[in-house]
Amino acid sequence: MPSTLMLLSNPHRPDPRVLLEARALKSAGYELHLVAWDREQTRPIEADEGGVHVIRLGPKAPQRAPTRILVNLPRFWLRALRASRRLRLDIIHAHDFDTLPLGMAISRLTGKPLLYDAHELYAKMIEDEVGPLSKAVWFFERMCSARADAVITVSEAVADELSKGRGDRARVVSTSQDPSVIEGADVQAIRRRYGLKGFVVSYLGSLEPGRFIEETLTSFAPSDGITVLVGGSGTLKEVVESEAARNPAIKYIGTVDADEALRLTWASDLVVAMMDPANPNNVIGTPGKIINAMSVGRAIITTEGLDIARRVREAKCGIVVPYEKRAFVEAVKRAVAEPKPLLEMGRRGRELYDREFSWTRSRDELLRTYQSLVRSS
Repeated sequence: MPSTLMLLSNPHRPDPRVLLEARALKSAGYELHLVAWDREQTRPIEADEGGVHVIRLGPKAPQRAPTRILVNLPRFWLRALRASRRLRLDIIHAHDFDTLPLGMAISRLTGKPLLYDAHELYAKMIEDEVGPLSKAVWFFERMCSARADAVITVSEAVADELSKGRGDRARVVSTSQDPSVIEGADVQAIRRRYGLKGFVVSYLGSLEPGRFIEETLTSFAPSDGITVLVGGSGTLKEVVESEAARNPAIKYIGTVDADEALRLTWASDLVVAMMDPANPNNVIGTPGKIINAMSVGRAIITTEGLDIARRVREAKCGIVVPYEKRAFVEAVKRAVAEPKPLLEMGRRGRELYDREFSWTRSRDELLRTYQSLVRSS
């Protein structure tokens, strides 16, 4: 049985992309170890989670504090390197750039192939926080990704960037949930369980700036007949909790697993996937919540200027508006007044999902990549 070591710079709560890939690899007969950076050190240090051997390591480091994170990152690398020495490995799988140098070191020490899994362009993600330093990070990111034995990523646009300087093209593995998890579920039962009434607008994901969270929270009142469903964790969690305590139109449910998030997406009328187009990563990325909505036939509201928004508009599977509160509120209220077109949008979204974003396609691409690495090891 081939064995892989995944490296991750978050505590795996679980991480949606890691969970999807781990399930596929386990089903294909791979043994999985995951070394994760638990910056809060609040989770089990070592555990079997869904058949994945998870090892969580420190040191502590606060979220959204880039200087502290950069200082502590090498300490995590060192601890992860030590932990890897007691594991039998055939493939090293580095998630995102902040684990890629660590993956390169383990690959060189063990002689085993390295897979780089880019959830986004890391340098673009941190650009607002680190300023001009992001240019150096981008140079290093491209240099390191060119040396990986294989690269997978979330979209064609990111693959274009990470393929530069490589002998082969980066492969696209979308973060696509398997919609079979809604089989046997009942929309009304889900709504009753969470107290969802009226027209349900949902945001299920990372509670971080640049995702229109604060604007969404302050857009509607109970008299509008709209329930704003929010799930997830992040630095805006306290803001969400405060608004939910003040405004009965908001239902904050904390963190739910990926399967339940997909069921809740299915139980929604409109899925919010507003991303700030001033961030270059947002422009070229494909948010998982958009693919999730497509997979269960639900309409999306997203932002002008994003690559995925162009696809949404072309496929007529959602609503595209400026990254601006007034336009967002007006569009949602129009949808509430005339909800029938949303059903047709959802149907078209499912067709686009089946053609281009299905988890079956992504799973097969992931397994082909792994098979090529096993043959080369």
